[in-house]
Amino acid sequence: MVVIEAGTTVNQDITLVLSKYGPVEQKIHNDLVNRGFRVTIINTRDDEVKRGNSKAVLLLDDTFEALVISSLFEDTLNPRGAYVLAINRAALFRELSRLGYPTPEISVALNPNVVGKVIRGGLGRAYLATPSPALSLDGLVTTWEGGKSVAEHRMYMANPLARINMVIKAPDKIINVQVIGDECIGCGDLKPWVLKLSRNIGCIMCTYTIGAYGNEHLILGVEPRIELTMDVVNNVVNTIARWFNGEW
Repeated sequence: MVVIEAGTTVNQDITLVLSKYGPVEQKIHNDLVNRGFRVTIINTRDDEVKRGNSKAVLLLDDTFEALVISSLFEDTLNPRGAYVLAINRAALFRELSRLGYPTPEISVALNPNVVGKVIRGGLGRAYLATPSPALSLDGLVTTWEGGKSVAEHRMYMANPLARINMVIKAPDKIINVQVIGDECIGCGDLKPWVLKLSRNIGCIMCTYTIGAYGNEHLILGVEPRIELTMDVVNNVVNTIARWFNGEW
């Protein structure tokens, strides 16, 4: 654990919980210090994480790890609820529906034969998902035999969530976008809609999977994490500072 203070800090404590401490993470760290924050770094490659009272920013590669660690802090940049929605598509779609957003119809199938039955029953091409995009198993299948085969393969995976198949009508196109504060990378004309949705569910730095169905766009999944590159450092630092000051 590393603590670096700026020269004129006023106990503005932020904890950065990281998967690694590489050049991008170091740049974020230094920029926050230069803005007057007292920053604690927890690199999970080297140190354990304990309960803390400071505000925390979780820059972790794994959504499941982030969900658990978010419960150790009173306030995290992406709140605990956002991580819950990220690992349970059924909960995500229910919440979006409650907020007035259209959502795709899903069928949950726990057996490969049932997956084939659902697709054969008129669905045609299917987006064969799992409860969370963080598992990196979602994909399109074009036949019921293909869907059944994929589901059979998932039955042998160690993670029990991989064996929960969520069958959704295949979109015409899949779009992946990133929200960092009030910026939306890859959104195009969808920016106002995506940013409003992000505010509604409290996800300040997120990656969304969006399905295009004709002229309608539906959220298919969310991950409360982004790809950290030097290109986004300034946006990330600005977003952290604005969140700390209560803008979100």
